[in-house]
Amino acid sequence: METQTHLKICSCFILRMPVNDEAWIYLLEDINDNRYVGSTGEKRLGDRLSTHKRDERNYNFGIRKGKGCSSMKLNLHNAVIIPLMKCENDWDIRSLHESHYINNVYPECVNENRLNFDRKEHSKKMYKIYYRKNKEMVNEKARIRYQQNKEKRIKQASEWRNKNKEKVNVKRREYYQKNKEKLCKQKRERYMRSKLKNKI
Repeated sequence: METQTHLKICSCFILRMPVNDEAWIYLLEDINDNRYVGSTGEKRLGDRLSTHKRDERNYNFGIRKGKGCSSMKLNLHNAVIIPLMKCENDWDIRSLHESHYINNVYPECVNENRLNFDRKEHSKKMYKIYYRKNKEMVNEKARIRYQQNKEKRIKQASEWRNKNKEKVNVKRREYYQKNKEKLCKQKRERYMRSKLKNKI
């Protein structure tokens, strides 16, 4: 696992980093009380601070082009790196935690990329991540819930249809008019498949 690498975008730079199972969300703080929030998949936080210093040196010598990382606003040679939390080394998860610290805990930090998100998008993203990692368990739970409430759900659906019969019929007619050709084609295809099946 540790021999693999992935790319992390840090401001304008693209860094090739080792992939570990866990990642750190960290705070850089210099002697002038300037702060920068970041995340890393490196095992030792000291290595990440060294990387920040190296990137600043390369930028000053013109080896790295572009805008540069926001951490360069700090006095990196008189700074400490403080662990804030550990999380799974998944870029989406890291971004969400990093964004929380940037925007809510240390809003005064020098980070130009605020990784902003709204609550709805945050919830959707977190659910997608959770579902991707627990797909079988989520589907099994949904199947069990459906079986346990099957009769109740069928009854509710039937009551809703009866209550909104006219509305449903209008929607169906609208859908049919919009998709008439497509539906006729599907009907012909089903008919042909059925015909072939009967012949066999």
